[in-house]
Amino acid sequence: MSTFFQSEEVQSNLQDIFKTYQEIAVMSQHLPEMSKEQRIEHIEDCIFLIEKQKIFYTRLSLSSSSGDAEASDMKMRINAMSNAFGFKDLMECLDTMITTLHNAIKKEG
Repeated sequence: MSTFFQSEEVQSNLQDIFKTYQEIAVMSQHLPEMSKEQRIEHIEDCIFLIEKQKIFYTRLSLSSSSGDAEASDMKMRINAMSNAFGFKDLMECLDTMITTLHNAIKKEG
């Protein structure tokens, strides 16, 4: 039985990540009409979302290492998807996304 996904903290983190994603998705629709400052703020919001995902993935990895079979399976499936896009794991993918977003901020500036 997975204790990771049953945790109230994990459930709260997942809800927070999803809510942040929804807010960013709505704002992304207005990207063409945003000012430079608004675009930079939007990019920073995207980085913030990715940082939340990195924390969640780290928690998932720790739980996986502690013998939680469900967490281990989820980590394996996430990493398989990351591999399909040429990354060794999700962390490498997320780090690459953050680098890309930091470069986008530099271009805006």
